[in-house]
Amino acid sequence: MTLKNQIALTFTLITSGILIGICGIIYYFSYQYTRSDFYQRLQERVNVVAAFALEEDELNQKLFNEIRRKYLQPLPTEQEFLINLDSVYLSDTLPAFINNNFINAINRQRFVAQTYHDTSVVGIRYEDNQGDFAVIVAAQDRSGIRKLHNLGRVLFAVVIGYLVLVFFIGRWYARQAIAPLNDFIHQMRTLNTTNLHLRLPERGKGDEISQLARTFNNLLNRIETSIETQNNFISNASHELKTPLTVILGEIEIALAQEESSADNYRRALLHIEQEAERLKRLTLRLLKLAQTGFTESGREFASARLDELLIEVIEEIHTTNLAASIRLHFHNMPEETQELEILANANLLKIAFANIIENAVKFSGGQPVEVALICEPTHYSINIHDLGIGIPAKDLDKIFEPFFRSENAIHFQGFGVGLPLVKKIIDIHEGTIDIQSIPQQGTQVSIILPRPAAQF
Repeated sequence: MTLKNQIALTFTLITSGILIGICGIIYYFSYQYTRSDFYQRLQERVNVVAAFALEEDELNQKLFNEIRRKYLQPLPTEQEFLINLDSVYLSDTLPAFINNNFINAINRQRFVAQTYHDTSVVGIRYEDNQGDFAVIVAAQDRSGIRKLHNLGRVLFAVVIGYLVLVFFIGRWYARQAIAPLNDFIHQMRTLNTTNLHLRLPERGKGDEISQLARTFNNLLNRIETSIETQNNFISNASHELKTPLTVILGEIEIALAQEESSADNYRRALLHIEQEAERLKRLTLRLLKLAQTGFTESGREFASARLDELLIEVIEEIHTTNLAASIRLHFHNMPEETQELEILANANLLKIAFANIIENAVKFSGGQPVEVALICEPTHYSINIHDLGIGIPAKDLDKIFEPFFRSENAIHFQGFGVGLPLVKKIIDIHEGTIDIQSIPQQGTQVSIILPRPAAQF
């Protein structure tokens, strides 16, 4: 069954169930009212019958004839019974609804009304100078029954018509509601690696279908970015790896081509090979780290970690390898409870990200102090790294997260151009953001925003 039919059928059953319940209530109260009204008519009639039968000797005959003509018009299947309660004897010819239990109830309660099959029966206890009598009138309310049957047919027709009408209206409405989903399905079937640039239309509303389109488009953005990054990574990595390998092989060929060479020449060749091999090693390790961050988030171990401790550890490690580094660490808006500085994260990856940013700041600052600030905001943490170095040209700010990209003013500094892409991936994994503002020859400020646990998890 298609989704639109399921929606239409479910909507029809629910609303029809409500309608059937309402119709049932209407029929029930109509039935109760009809029966009560007929009982009241029978009660009035039984009083007249009692007066006519037992008081006829005390009143004018003409008056009784007028009463009989006016009030005792025959009812369908009307039957009248007069039973002496002082000497109760029930003949076998009496109807089944007149029995000892009914007579005893009249004697005790003075008024009894009941329904026997389609016949309504009313009995009263009438006290006369001749004794106590049970006056009983029985009749069928054929008019009321016809009205109830007609009401039942009308309500049944309303329910059936409502079922049909609501089903088709619900089916039409469901088709209109899920029409965008059918468009999505048609467009998604046409997607492949050659047209990942296509996107589902977003209707600009805040409904679930718009959210679905937006979510799917975000997924396509990530897939497209991932594929493009992978292609660029492979292309650039192959180029970058070729350079040191070409130098190493060239040095070896030159050394082997010289039939007579001094030990100094061999030593220079080996030193050059060693430098390039070390460079190749560092590049390979950086590439491995960059590639490892491409794993899914579910494949990573996340645990509680304190941001202040991670920054302190990173700065201490940098000072260990670079004694000349001048790094100042500041804390702002620190909470009273240290637990509030904890986030769910991969501590090793965050340390790699912080280390890359701070090492770049130290490297490009020319020995000037690097300011690192941890700021605790109500919804997030800010880690700001500011240096007074060479800065980044404005035209290069959009490219700095591309693997192996290096600005022209950074060519003379050691590096491979994989640090910032690695940092970007790590921050994305932690659902954070990174922003870089820079002015050439005045410095660079890197701002990392990480959501606080209450906002993120």
